Amino acid sequence: MKSLRIRLTLTHALVAIIAVAIVAVLATVLIRAAFNRFAPQSAANNLAAQLSDRYLQWGGWDGIDTRLDKLRQEPRFGQTQLGQLIRNRRVQIFDDRDQLIFDSAGPAQRRLVPHIPGSADSPIIVDARTVGTVVVGGDRLLLNQQERSFLGVVYLSVIGGSVLAVAVALVVGLVITGRMTRPLRSFQDAVQRLASGARHEPLAIPPDKELAELAISFNTMAAELEHQQQLRRQLVADIAHELRTPLSVLRLQLEGMEDGIEQPTPTTLHSLVEEVGLLTRLVDDLRLLSLADAGQVSLAIDDLDAGTMIERAVIAATARARQQQIKLRAEPPTTALTVSADPQRLAQILGNLIENALRYTPVGGSVIVRVSSELSAGGHATQSSKLKTYNWVVFEVADTGVGIPPNELPRVFERFYRTDKARARETGGSGLGLAIVQRLVEMQGGQIWAGSATGHGTTFSVALPAAPAIADCRLQIAD
Repeated sequence: MKSLRIRLTLTHALVAIIAVAIVAVLATVLIRAAFNRFAPQSAANNLAAQLSDRYLQWGGWDGIDTRLDKLRQEPRFGQTQLGQLIRNRRVQIFDDRDQLIFDSAGPAQRRLVPHIPGSADSPIIVDARTVGTVVVGGDRLLLNQQERSFLGVVYLSVIGGSVLAVAVALVVGLVITGRMTRPLRSFQDAVQRLASGARHEPLAIPPDKELAELAISFNTMAAELEHQQQLRRQLVADIAHELRTPLSVLRLQLEGMEDGIEQPTPTTLHSLVEEVGLLTRLVDDLRLLSLADAGQVSLAIDDLDAGTMIERAVIAATARARQQQIKLRAEPPTTALTVSADPQRLAQILGNLIENALRYTPVGGSVIVRVSSELSAGGHATQSSKLKTYNWVVFEVADTGVGIPPNELPRVFERFYRTDKARARETGGSGLGLAIVQRLVEMQGGQIWAGSATGHGTTFSVALPAAPAIADCRLQIAD
């Protein structure tokens, strides 16, 4: 397979060859046409000068047929210039009364073609008096040696110039294609480095607009791939870390029972069950997240009453909130709101957000779940998504916990990211809850963001499409 540089060079050369060929043909045709117009006229002028001398020598036109035929029939070697002019072209001579007195074509040709096509004429002047007219034909086959030599030089010049132009086009094509393909070779080297796992060095930005855009896109892609690779490595490390802790606890307790150090008391068995439950939940979360990433989570979108959904989510988490001595309540909307969502996935979203709020809310604190078609003041001030004017239903889960530092707020939806890892592990968190919530929200065409003030709690907001029944409901978030 030919390289791109060779293809571009050959294409450039082919275009140049076609252009040069067209120019050469046009130049040859125009030169020959101009020559065909010039040569007969030049021959007529020359022949008129020769005949004026002969007119004085002969004393008139008497016997001109015999005299000129004799000159024309002389051998080529030693033939006079007048004889050559008459022999090489058809010549007609008219006297001062415009009577034909000589035709080199002979009687038969004269009857067949009485007038010379493409001819040129010149008056024969003797002592400032016109004594006749000579007419010379433009037959291109009847050229003398000088005329053939002239055309030969012209043709050789055209051919030589064409060959030189093609050679120059090839050289220029090689230079231009080399300059064009040099960035592509650097792209190829960068791709090979990426494939081998080496660190990507940003490509230099070429001066050409298209190649510059390609280089910028490639650098962006490479940076994103490197970031994703780091995330994958971190994910594997986090999974190994998350699995190692409960497995270590299980192993130690089981080995203690096996060695008789510990007895299988209800407390010990309950601890083992909790560790198994933690492992099961982690595996289930990983499976759900992988299915969501692959787009294999099935959705059954339906029109749901938003107030009913938050009440069910609060009822499901009331027992845990009571156990942790946290006030959990729902604030129903002032008007009926209908959201377009999957009921099971929406319940999972609200459940994860409530569980996360309870995990980071201290004893005596409160968690509020509300829904509306507008943002609360706190959510509006700290929102991270730039929503335009559309139909939305906004769910909010607000707690009175310690809050999230501003530098950590953009990372709360990363997998296995925790603002307090030790505390989350104590309460059984896998670090995947918010990542799962984000994927489920995005799959249903919504957006999620978090707003927080350190020491004053955190608010998670989820905007999902409103059902057509409340098309007049508008959510405006200023930039």
